[in-house]
Amino acid sequence: MMKLLGLGSGRKMGNSEVLLREALMAAEKTGVKIELLRLHDLHIKPCIGCISCSKDQQSGGTGECVIKDDDMPFFNEKLLGCDGIILSIPVYIMTPPGHFKVLCDRIGPSHDVAWQMEAKRIAESEGRESKIDPRFFKPRVGAFIAVGGAPTPDWLSLALPLMNTFTFPMQIEVIDQMQVLGSPLPGQVVLNDVALERARRLGRHVAEAMGKPLEQLEWKGDEPGTCPVCHSNVMLVGKTKSVECAVCGIRGELKERNGEITVTFSKEQQAISRLTLAGKKLHFDDVVETVGKNIQAMGEVQARLKKYQTLKAVKPSKAKKNLS
Repeated sequence: MMKLLGLGSGRKMGNSEVLLREALMAAEKTGVKIELLRLHDLHIKPCIGCISCSKDQQSGGTGECVIKDDDMPFFNEKLLGCDGIILSIPVYIMTPPGHFKVLCDRIGPSHDVAWQMEAKRIAESEGRESKIDPRFFKPRVGAFIAVGGAPTPDWLSLALPLMNTFTFPMQIEVIDQMQVLGSPLPGQVVLNDVALERARRLGRHVAEAMGKPLEQLEWKGDEPGTCPVCHSNVMLVGKTKSVECAVCGIRGELKERNGEITVTFSKEQQAISRLTLAGKKLHFDDVVETVGKNIQAMGEVQARLKKYQTLKAVKPSKAKKNLS
């Protein structure tokens, strides 16, 4: 039986969780197994940027994180066991909440499918067995829900785009997203019949897409967006007609005709979006090359770092920490 995971990062029975529950319950009626996971119930420590996970994978290991005594192993089991995932977040000021970003940082290199594929290839070419969990390579689909108290979308502008930082490392194909405005009070979204019906539709979309081949998946969002890959409207615009999608990293050409602005992205650019395996492979090669160029200078780096060691960081006393 296909398994759908719902991950909420808002307060218990708050607006974002209510919509997530509505989506999951609608999906369950299609015959899939559902599971609700609340980020507030998990203790996830921040990533320390040591890249030990990536180095371990390249050496044929599992990529296990060096951070211990938190709930990341529990979360990984839930994530690897699902065929689809719905992420639902509250928006306090423009972006997803901080604890969601902490989780995204931990999902980064250690869960990057392109990186894992390359590490697996290198290990096997050198006669070593790769221990990367094969469940990482299972196709998955996903959808986003974002809820804000502001009545206008400008205060939620970075929420849906930034949710891609969770899904793109594992090649989770996002097929739908929804945004709800004007919901500042806890649970008040139960009075919003339009939002509730949209959440049910989103849940059914994900459930019906689970297990389908990538080429059969369709975008189910209400708007196509400016970018044809991630469907985001967040673009980086410079002084030329070249436009870059802030989520995908692909470049397009901006055109204006009769007061209407359009952005055109070539098939070649779409094929190397950072949401694709090809785009991630390019990034993998760039990282390997950059590390190779800089690794010989690490001796000098360590020598120069000594200059800064006399400046001590201020820390709270143990007594204060116990009171918190």
